[in-house]
Amino acid sequence: MASPDEIAAQVRAQLAPAISAIGVIAKNSEFLNRIERLAATLALWGPKINLTAHPSDPDEIVFHVFDSIIPISIAVSSKILRLSARLDRERRFLDIGSGAGFPGLVIAAAINAQVTLVEARRKRATFLSEAAVEMGLRNVRVECARAESLDVSDGFDLVTARAVGNHRGIFEIAGRGLHPGGVLMLYASAEQKFDDDAGAAAAAGLVDPSIAGYDLRHGRKMMSRAVATWCRGPRMRPSQE
Repeated sequence: MASPDEIAAQVRAQLAPAISAIGVIAKNSEFLNRIERLAATLALWGPKINLTAHPSDPDEIVFHVFDSIIPISIAVSSKILRLSARLDRERRFLDIGSGAGFPGLVIAAAINAQVTLVEARRKRATFLSEAAVEMGLRNVRVECARAESLDVSDGFDLVTARAVGNHRGIFEIAGRGLHPGGVLMLYASAEQKFDDDAGAAAAAGLVDPSIAGYDLRHGRKMMSRAVATWCRGPRMRPSQE
């Protein structure tokens, strides 16, 4: 069986030829270094606390990394999400249900925003804190709590959630946590439908829904994936509500 460092080296080798095309990564070499350390930490911790299905499989880790960052690239190229090297350090992102760090740790490795990772399970929150240290990330804060219990009223630029089933709960949190113009991004399979969620999204002040699909290799298979986004509309004054 390959060691964590050998697994991490294989992940880096697979990522390196492709990441320049993504276009939203601040520094490619730094990103690769960080993801290599994430992969090694995941391979070490994963079998102990069930982080992903196959934490020692380089192909699976590569899939999760690409599936974390490609939706960001899609949103930026569509002008739904705006990034700027000059302003990114001032931006605040919130990742709900961070689990093994996908997408939160990958986004933090790619973009110099302040990223808050919310994970209710203590062992996974401990892993996230350890992984952030191993990756040399100073722009990450881990909250071991249920997202709905947090005070998120300070205003985030982006809220993300991947593999989280309760969309209505996410809408409510995003409606409170995003500043006007901020973006909610849900990672999903291509088959997932959001038609029944329109009323809940609108009630939370989320407007301009958009869904984009993309195909991504997962080992020998091609997976059809999708990213759904909403923007936070203007906040109404108490007299208007």
